[in-house]
This record gives sequence, C-alpha cells and structure tokens, in this order.
Amino acid sequence: MKKFIVLIISVFFLLSCTDNKKEKDIENDNRIALHTDTLNVVKLTDTLVIYESTCRGCAFEGSTNFEISDSLGIIKLYDIITEDNNPSDMDGGSISKTLVLVPTKIGTTTFKLYKFWKQERTAEDSVRFSSYSIEVKN
Repeated sequence: MKKFIVLIISVFFLLSCTDNKKEKDIENDNRIALHTDTLNVVKLTDTLVIYESTCRGCAFEGSTNFEISDSLGIIKLYDIITEDNNPSDMDGGSISKTLVLVPTKIGTTTFKLYKFWKQERTAEDSVRFSSYSIEVKN
C-alpha cells in the first residue's frame, strides 16, 4: 500500500511540473495590424501583421507569394500563415494570408509589400505594391 501511495504522489509531482522557459514566442506577442493610409507607430517588441487574401481554386492559388522591400532593414517578413476556412466541398471563395512581420531596430521607414501570383517574376510585377510607413519606438 505504501508503494502505491508513493507511486501516486510521484506521478502527481511529475505531471505538475511545467517548463518555465521565457523564450520569445511570436504567437504571444502584441499583434498590430498595419494600414497603408497612415504612419503606423509600433514598439520594437510588437508583432506586425498584414491581412491579405487570394482566390481559392484559381490558377494562381498555390503560387501566390509575398515579398517586402525595406531599404533600411527595419522590418523583416517573419512568416506567412495560410488559412482556408471554406468547406472542402465548396468551389470558389478565398484563402486568408496573414503576413507576420517583426521590427529589427528602432527608426522610421517606408517599405513596399509586393504580391506575386506566379513564381517567375517580370518587370510588370514591380509596379504592383502597397506602401506602409512605420515608426518603430523602443
């Protein structure tokens, strides 16, 4: 009986242990949605997001990709999260693309977001972009 009680207590202690590491988890950061029509003021610790979408079932659905151009190197594209919330038997609709960006240093910049619908890029692709003005503070 003593062994059984010791075993239960040991299992209880093992299950109650947690990992308290303080690593940077991008999902728990402050998320700030960026807008093209204003100066976006953010902190160095914030996570920036841009919400985009692409046509579901279109010829370019699988090849839609994004790139940013920031000559000062203040903003970096961290991840692109793709979500298809449509039923699998539905034709058409759209697929959500959440672009996750992170500031790398303090400063003010304007970066361009390019959206490409095919893998090979041409000169006409460089004229389709959105501009975002950002001020990163400490």
